[in-house]
Amino acid sequence: MAISEMSIMSVLALKTEQSGLFDVLSATGAAQIKRCRDYELAPIKSADGTNATDSGVYRDALAFLEFAYEELGDKSLPKMARDGFGVDMREFLDYGSREAEIKQTVDKIMTLSAEYNAVKADISKLNESVAAYSEYDCVKEKLAFYSSTATTAVFLGTIPADKAAAAKEVIDEIPCAEFENLGGSGSKCVVAALCLKENAEETSAALAKYAFNKCPFSDELTVAERIERLNAELNEKSEKIKEILRSAVAMNAETEKIKTYIDYLGFAKEKTAASLDCGETSKTFVMEAYVPTEAVERVETAIKDKLSAVYIESTPVPRDEFAPTLMKNNKVIGDFEAVTNMYSAPAYGALDPNGVMAFFFSLFMGIIMGDAVYGLMMIVGGFLLASKSRPGTSIYRMARVFAYGGFFAIGFGILFDSFSGLAILRNIPAYKAFYDAYVDPIGAKVSLAGITVPGALMWCLGLGTLQIAVSLVMKAVQCFTRGQVVEGIFSGLVWALALTSGVVTVFMFINGMSAVVYCMYPTLALFAVGILTAGITEKGIGKITKIFGSMYGLINYASDILSYARLYGLMLAGAQIASIFSSSIAVGMLFPKGVIGIIAGTLVIIVGNVFNLAMSLLGAFIHDSRLQYVEFFGRFYEGEGELFTPLGHSGEYTYFVS
Repeated sequence: MAISEMSIMSVLALKTEQSGLFDVLSATGAAQIKRCRDYELAPIKSADGTNATDSGVYRDALAFLEFAYEELGDKSLPKMARDGFGVDMREFLDYGSREAEIKQTVDKIMTLSAEYNAVKADISKLNESVAAYSEYDCVKEKLAFYSSTATTAVFLGTIPADKAAAAKEVIDEIPCAEFENLGGSGSKCVVAALCLKENAEETSAALAKYAFNKCPFSDELTVAERIERLNAELNEKSEKIKEILRSAVAMNAETEKIKTYIDYLGFAKEKTAASLDCGETSKTFVMEAYVPTEAVERVETAIKDKLSAVYIESTPVPRDEFAPTLMKNNKVIGDFEAVTNMYSAPAYGALDPNGVMAFFFSLFMGIIMGDAVYGLMMIVGGFLLASKSRPGTSIYRMARVFAYGGFFAIGFGILFDSFSGLAILRNIPAYKAFYDAYVDPIGAKVSLAGITVPGALMWCLGLGTLQIAVSLVMKAVQCFTRGQVVEGIFSGLVWALALTSGVVTVFMFINGMSAVVYCMYPTLALFAVGILTAGITEKGIGKITKIFGSMYGLINYASDILSYARLYGLMLAGAQIASIFSSSIAVGMLFPKGVIGIIAGTLVIIVGNVFNLAMSLLGAFIHDSRLQYVEFFGRFYEGEGELFTPLGHSGEYTYFVS
């Protein structure tokens, strides 16, 4: 539960070995290049003039493979490589020489993509043709039958159905002209008009007045024959589409290589950016990097083994200066870094809160959930989701955080006798007596200064007060590490002891313990010392004004302590909803109605509790986080830190394995 000390490592080496140095630093996973200035990275050109680090076409290829897999809908086919797979560092660096191989694979995929698009365009045109011919499906003769001759003009087309009768009347008035309604459906009908050549213009003009649309076809086939041929072509094109998609899915085995190469291109960009942060002469360059002090020797050895000529100098970064933050926690505590980082990463010279915060976060989540079955579901679901996620990602860590909270939820669920809203342990007389007297969130009451309140609420407020006291202890520790001993004692420890003593006093008073008087006076004395010494580190009039500010600050303490009432409220709400679904509706109303009632009741228990679990988890996370960020972090935490990001370790799809 600490933040690693950082050192600035300065390296002077030959310019020809710059790329090799960056490869070595990336392999160590322990060096972040120190950025010296702002700049805009220009495109890196390859031999053919294209952008050598542009991953666009490779991403397009992956997108088409994913589309092909989803389009076929056959889950038995090989899937794409899942994101977040491990790759050996040496193998990763070899991808610099595999551009031609990867590009050839991608070209094949993009050729399939182009073929797919071309065939889809053909299918679209064929469907348009089928739709156009279908307008004339009432025409039984070959379409060429309606062609004009040397002496006659023939008009075949469509006309609005409500205008056909009027059009017929007009055409019939033209000498030697005939009009026939061939049929049709909907708002249009197919008509044919015949007239002598010399009357063609008059007939055409008359038809135009009634929105006549001439048939564009003159096939030596009937409409049915043409549609049959078009459908045959459509079937061929559809089979071609499936063939292309199957060929694409067959290349899913190559996606791991493509994704690794995309990350390599990102690494190439990082190296180029790093080179711009280096000072240089015609033959040498100098580079500075942040390296954890405990890794300096290992990094220096790796550099000297790789480079032929190099000078290295390392200097620890003082805690009052800037450096990226690298937290040193075990795997369990490390998962809670995701919660802290959502607020802000701790500053380099600050205190890492994750060890203490992890305990309180899990404790409060357990109280809010307060159900043994829910806790079990949190454990199983959390670790299952983590197993399917990339290690180290926010999703992976948060899934495990919920799983840890599940252990506390089981404990409090047993204490509260809540198993998906069903009461089981209260059937045991001894437990029922204990539950009624001390645990029942509604029935177990305590009296404080003549005011009767639920005992569970007082416990939540007490735990909240203790967390605030712990935050003040951490403030004291942070002051001590900086040599601010007086401030640490009177602004931290004194107030922490006062709050802790206050909690003990209240609970002794509630339980009518005679020793309460021996605790009350030290509590009042500690609060008095805290108030009177509030300005001990100030100068001049500040020593006086700080006292009044500290007295007013007691209101803030009371307000913050009351914020922990949300633990009781959320726990009670979730428990009542679970009880309504399981006990009141399912067991009380549906189960007595026989087999159908038992089936319906079981469904109500499952669906209702899944819904309640989801809503309770959302509320637990939001309100638990709020308590950590405001009430706990508010008294000592210094954020605005920049997380340590080793060179080459920002892969989108991959991570390095040893």
